[in-house]
Amino acid sequence: METNTDKRFRANDATPAYPVHPGGILGEELKARGISQKQFAETVGLQATHLSALIHGTRNFTPSVAAKIESGLEGIPAALWMKLQESYNLDVQRKRINPSRLVTGYNPAQFNSQPAHLSEPQSPYGKKRQVTLTIPESDMDLLVSLATRLGWQCQI
Repeated sequence: METNTDKRFRANDATPAYPVHPGGILGEELKARGISQKQFAETVGLQATHLSALIHGTRNFTPSVAAKIESGLEGIPAALWMKLQESYNLDVQRKRINPSRLVTGYNPAQFNSQPAHLSEPQSPYGKKRQVTLTIPESDMDLLVSLATRLGWQCQI
């Protein structure tokens, strides 16, 4: 019988690989409703450049912006945009604190190998992630192969 301490997954480990900025969701919603960004910006009283920055994740939602968006999108309250922004901010912080998860069953202290340093090619959010792994020497070729296929830079 499996107990809670035997489980390999914890709720706070459920951070997405890439945090989703609420602006991306807004962009998809506008697209689904057939509303142009320029038209929507004029309707809710935002500058088109401000709305574009929100959609591309370079600006964050504030209560005043969320209220304006609520006025232009029926059925989506401002509180939802603020919760999405809060969730995004938390996911970004989790990634900064713990950018990678340990692979269950590996104990880096038992390996006689050099750590591998991986660099992400380009994050959709503008910042590259760098991860350092220590794995068994026998798995190093597999790691290099996977990193190459994914476009990551791998230094051993």
